[in-house]
Amino acid sequence: MLRRLLFALAVVAGTSVVSCRVHRVVVVHDAEYTSGPREEVIVTEQAPAARVEVIPVAPSPNHVWIGGYWSHSGGSWVWVDGRYVVRPRAHATWVPGHWERHPRGWVWVYGHWA
Repeated sequence: MLRRLLFALAVVAGTSVVSCRVHRVVVVHDAEYTSGPREEVIVTEQAPAARVEVIPVAPSPNHVWIGGYWSHSGGSWVWVDGRYVVRPRAHATWVPGHWERHPRGWVWVYGHWA
């Protein structure tokens, strides 16, 4: 899953988009995948409505469901399926990522552990 996300971000960063303008802004996130600076993609069109996912039974009580989301890749929207991950510490809660309206378009706000 991490590889798919990183690949999608790399494709967006390296592709010139014709149908939808994409801006890259370097910001600092304390996120699930990495720490430190990373590129954030701002797009000019709103993401489609979230898909309804069937959530399977958790593999263990230590697993938390991370819901799917829309990623922007190569000028189009790509659905990233939800998955279970092991919580990093007891009672950690996942705060889902989401697309948020920004003066320059729509920006992806990464999910994080609280």
